[in-house]
Amino acid sequence: MWVARALALGTLLDDTYDAYGTYEELVIFTEAVQRWSSTCVDDLPEYMKLLYQMLMDLDEEMKEFLARMGKVYQLNYVKETMIEYMESYMMEAKWNHESYTPTMEEHAEVAYISTGYKFLLAASFAAQSDAVPDETFQWVLSYPPLVKASCGICRVMDDIITHKEEQERKHVASVIECYMKQFDVTEEHLQGVFNEKVEDAWKEMNKESITCKDVKMSINRRIMNLARVMDLLYENKDHFTYVGEELINHVKSLLVDAILI
Repeated sequence: MWVARALALGTLLDDTYDAYGTYEELVIFTEAVQRWSSTCVDDLPEYMKLLYQMLMDLDEEMKEFLARMGKVYQLNYVKETMIEYMESYMMEAKWNHESYTPTMEEHAEVAYISTGYKFLLAASFAAQSDAVPDETFQWVLSYPPLVKASCGICRVMDDIITHKEEQERKHVASVIECYMKQFDVTEEHLQGVFNEKVEDAWKEMNKESITCKDVKMSINRRIMNLARVMDLLYENKDHFTYVGEELINHVKSLLVDAILI
């Protein structure tokens, strides 16, 4: 349930940074997240107060849960990934505000983190009834190749499908615009390029999932599942934004008409 709430919160935050918040408001909100205190609510614009309070409420509930297992200190890992997540959004907002198109390297450094996958992984580990060891949190926070490849698949597949609609309004440059500017190519040239990047990321994930001995296979599988969901949401169109019968049926088959094994 926490993972679902964290994902919903991430979606609201994404829309706030992408579309609704002014640059000045986003600076204030990011500073509030960095301070991580309910006392910051009064400093925020009215419409941001509810969003920030949702974050604080989730923090308190996770703290109570982890306290029962004597693991409340693990919440620091979740906080660290959330702060990093919001800082990546803020950097994208800065690029957008300044009409700056980053290099591919600059874009990957920030935009892979703004997928929110590191935050979702940390939140999901904290939510487990069987305690996840500190070493697993630390491994994810170190940004190993398996996690980076999963973030990369998310970012590239998302941008391929959504960038045209996003660029119709003032929006931070996607990986598509960054590549076109850096290598001076047309968009028609790019489909094969980015399909190959996704394939290479999958090869990296498969290799790492076999050779990585630092964590359990169940943890590796969770990281890979975050990448797999992109095939469902963005394989041929934006099923996340425009939910249709196909996605509804997938959710029903998973949660309503599930087959017990």
